[in-house]
Amino acid sequence: MASQSPARKPRPGLTPAIITAAGRKLIERDGLEALTMRAVAAELNTAATSLYRHVADREALLLAVLEEVASGLPVDVAGRTPKKRLERRLVATHDYMADHVWVLHILIRGEMVAVNALPFADACIGDFIAAGQRPREAYAAFLACWHLTIGELLDSHPLTPPPQPSQRSRAVAGIDPDELPALAKVRDLGRSVTKDSFPRTIGKLLEALLS
Repeated sequence: MASQSPARKPRPGLTPAIITAAGRKLIERDGLEALTMRAVAAELNTAATSLYRHVADREALLLAVLEEVASGLPVDVAGRTPKKRLERRLVATHDYMADHVWVLHILIRGEMVAVNALPFADACIGDFIAAGQRPREAYAAFLACWHLTIGELLDSHPLTPPPQPSQRSRAVAGIDPDELPALAKVRDLGRSVTKDSFPRTIGKLLEALLS
């Protein structure tokens, strides 16, 4: 008879925190699509059924991982003025999320929000209010900054860097100055955009919003 591999047994000491940490490790190593209850169980060398004693399903595990990452968002930052605090908080958030871009691919589905991210949003809106804006204006200003942050990260920090030259770079290089004169004047600027460009960009937006 062919030998059969022994069935995995429930692992003693398993907790939601341990399962969440294993799920996050799996995502950051193998990608978001790799997250399954079976894969996490294999990561922990336990039976998949044992996970369900602590986590309801994959979506619940995904939310737990999201909450763990969101707990690292900056809230209290130094700065004498609301603008300076906003700038420092948003730049720190950008740099932090640049290491966790996969989280944005969960957020843009529009199905989940991390409760641990709410203090960050509250601090930002609070600083806009402290700068003299009404709550509705403050909320709109916060959304503008948040959308800029997400958009820049998704645009400039792909999950998998494309092979070069990419179709995108070829299309930009092929811009005809006669047909698209304004784009032709700035097309080479994209090559110089780096991580250090975001502070300048968010600074310009804050200046416009708070003027």
